[in-house]
Order: sequence, then structure tokens, then C-alpha cells
Amino acid sequence: MEAWSLQLSTGDLLIDFSVLGALLLIGTWLRSNVVFFQRYLIPNSLIAGFLGLFLGNELLSVLPIDSARMGAYVYHLLALTFICVGLFKTEQKHSWGVINLGFMQVVIMLLQGIVGLAIALAVALTIVPDLNPATGILLPLGFAMGPGIAYSIGQSWSAFGFANAGSMGLTFAAIGFLVAYFVGMVFVNKEVERTGKTALPAYIRHGVRAEGNRPVGSRQTFSSAAIEPFAVHIALIGAIYLVTFWVTGYLAHLLLLAGLEAEIPVIWSFHFIIANAIALGCRKLLLGGKRGDWIDNGTIHRLTGTFAEFLISASIMAISLSIAWRFALPMLLICVIGGYLTYLFLKWACWKIFRKHQFERFIGMFAQMTGTISSGLALIRVTDPDYRSPVAQELVLSSGMALSFGFPLLILINLPFTAFHGEMRGFVIVLGLMIAYLALLGTAWYAYYRKKISQKANATSVSTVSSKP
Repeated sequence: MEAWSLQLSTGDLLIDFSVLGALLLIGTWLRSNVVFFQRYLIPNSLIAGFLGLFLGNELLSVLPIDSARMGAYVYHLLALTFICVGLFKTEQKHSWGVINLGFMQVVIMLLQGIVGLAIALAVALTIVPDLNPATGILLPLGFAMGPGIAYSIGQSWSAFGFANAGSMGLTFAAIGFLVAYFVGMVFVNKEVERTGKTALPAYIRHGVRAEGNRPVGSRQTFSSAAIEPFAVHIALIGAIYLVTFWVTGYLAHLLLLAGLEAEIPVIWSFHFIIANAIALGCRKLLLGGKRGDWIDNGTIHRLTGTFAEFLISASIMAISLSIAWRFALPMLLICVIGGYLTYLFLKWACWKIFRKHQFERFIGMFAQMTGTISSGLALIRVTDPDYRSPVAQELVLSSGMALSFGFPLLILINLPFTAFHGEMRGFVIVLGLMIAYLALLGTAWYAYYRKKISQKANATSVSTVSSKP
């Protein structure tokens, strides 16, 4: 059953929440006490997820973990995180770093999609005929876009005959997390040895802050005598998600009336985009000016992080090991080549485009484009503990730009099913379209790069001339 229509009992929901919570607590204890996890900065949620995968029904059957329910939580938590992103107030600074990193992210998504699809097509036409070529398209979804999007879009493909796409997308995402932290930390440790940078503060390694080092996380924008401020923020997110379901359901009904019933799973898989758009509209139109000054950025940030922690843990527990093992070799081949190509491109681009903070931009982008933005920020902190460079902020702001430029890719990857009914020629055509979009985007990026370099050169020349007596 699709994630958006899966029925859950109250008991199942409470038990699953309790299991996820207990595993997160165990993961927190392990991170604070096990040197291995501290060395590689493995997030508590990732530890909890893999622990749940081993203790769940897929292996030891110690805990009552149902992969279908975990997948449904991933689907809904994805929309909640995107609502928070839409409500968060940011200063949009389209700086040199932000725009270049934005272009860079979408180029990597396209490169991963092209190489993944090309490998999957080659394998499906030769040695593994029952491999669906769409498996390759799951690489950028799992690596560059994260487990939530990989599951949401992959799950919709079950309506077109690719029944296990959601679980396989989560497998790609899990492998991506391992690449981000283990391979990423190899690069980081080499850089630390080369530059002699100081070691990370202890609280970042073990994850627990001392009593005198606890910054303010949020502020109260309502009097608790009237209502708890945290409850208001939760209520706002819930109301927006309710509207999201109404809007998505209405759009699905319109597709049904238009005779496009096959497109309904696709619109439901894009519900996180609809949620983000409604949240943005709510913030700008309904809550603008003084009407919206009660939205506290700190509270929204805490809620975003909370949803993300549960999402990551649930995404690992939702993996089907039997499916992953069945297609292990082609999936690993796609991941290895895709990950190596990501490394090569970033190694070239970051040192070619930027004169300062090349490594911070490289490692932040590498971890983000194989894991999540949290992975990128975590690894940046090793060489820039106080975020004194602009890289962390650039990484956050460039993600919004990448979402806009990357949206055509989300449309393209569904075409083999929506336009060609899963036929092989549809995948070949989409491969060509992705290459064409990469060429178009690369041309636009090059034009922007040359224009800005020329403007900087002219400004330097004018400054030099004006300074002469």
C-alpha cells in the first residue's frame, strides 16, 4: 500500500514512536561513549537506524519494527521538514559562493543520474535482465536529495510495476550516509594532518554539551499564561500539513477527472514540494510583517532537526535487506562509480572556482551530495569549528537555489513511467534529456562565471587606475 494511504492504528503509532525514541537514546549513549562513532562523527540518528535494522524483523526480530510503517513515517516526516524550511526566515544573499554552490549541486545531481541510469541500463541489457533501469535514477535521489525524497518518489513507482523502488531508494541513501561520514572523514583527517589545524572541541566529538556551554536554542514568542509557544508552532505546522493533504488530494481528483489516473502517484510523491510552497505562502502572505513576528526561528530550527532525526532513523529501518541483497552488486557498482565521479568533479570545481576555503567547500559539498546538508555541516565543523568562514551559510542558502534548478530533474526521472509506461526506450530518451539539461545548465553556469570574472577584473582595473596619482 502507498505511504500516503497506509492506515495505522493509534497503538502502532505509539509503539513505533516509543521504539524510535528508545533507539535514539541508545544511539545518543553510544555516540557519547564509543570512540569509533566519535572519530567519524556518526550522527546518533544513523546509529539508531542501523541498530533498529539489525534488531528488527529483517534480521534478529527482537523489536516489532514494520518496514512499511517506517516508510510511511519517512514519507510524512519529509513533508514536515519541508514545511519548517518554508517557515524559516532567511536573508537571501545571492553571493558568489551561494550561486556557484547551487549550480554545483544540480550538476552533481545530473551527473549521478546520468551515470546511474547508464550503468543500470547496461546491466539490465546484459547480466541482470530483471533489474529495473530506474534503479540507476535512484542514485541522485538517495545520495544528493536524501532518504525522504528517495522513498517518496520511489514509492510512487510501485504503481508502474517497480514495487521495491522505495526500499531501494532508502538503501542508496544508507550507502550515501556511510560514504559521507566514513570517506568524508578520511579526507578531513588528511587535511587536518596537512594543515595542523586544532582538534575538535570534545563536545562535538561525544555530542554532549557541558552545563556552562549550552546556547539558547529558541525564544518564547507567546506568554505561557495564554498558551505554550512550542504548541503554537506545532499547531501551525500541523495546519499547513492539513492544507497540503487537501490540496494534493484535490489535484489528484482533478487528474482522475481528466483521465490521468496513472499520474496520481506522482502528484502524491511531490507532496513535500506542495507543503513547502504552502509554508512559504503562509509565511509571506498570511504571516508577513508584524502578523508573523511570533514565528521564532530557533523553535522552527529545533523542530526541523527533530523531524530530521526521526526521519533518518526510520529511513534506515525501512530498508528491505532481501531486496538490497538481491541487487547488491549492480547497486554497489552504481554507488562506487557515482561516488567517485562526485569526488572528482568537486575536487576539480572547488579549486578551480574558489580562491579561499576550497577544502571547506569541497568537504561540505561532498558530504551533502552523498548524505544530507546536516552531513555537510558536521564535516565542515572539523576544520571550521566556529563557522567563521561563509561556507556553512552558503551551503544552506544554495540548497534553496538547487531545489529550484533541480525541479526539472524530478520531472524527468518520472517520464519513463508516466510517458513511456516503463519501456526501455523511455529510459534511453530520459538519459539523453538529462545529458541535454546538463549541457544547458553547464552553459548557463559558465556564462555566469565568465561574466562575474570579467566584472571583477574590470573593477580591479578601475580601482588601480583611480589609485594612481
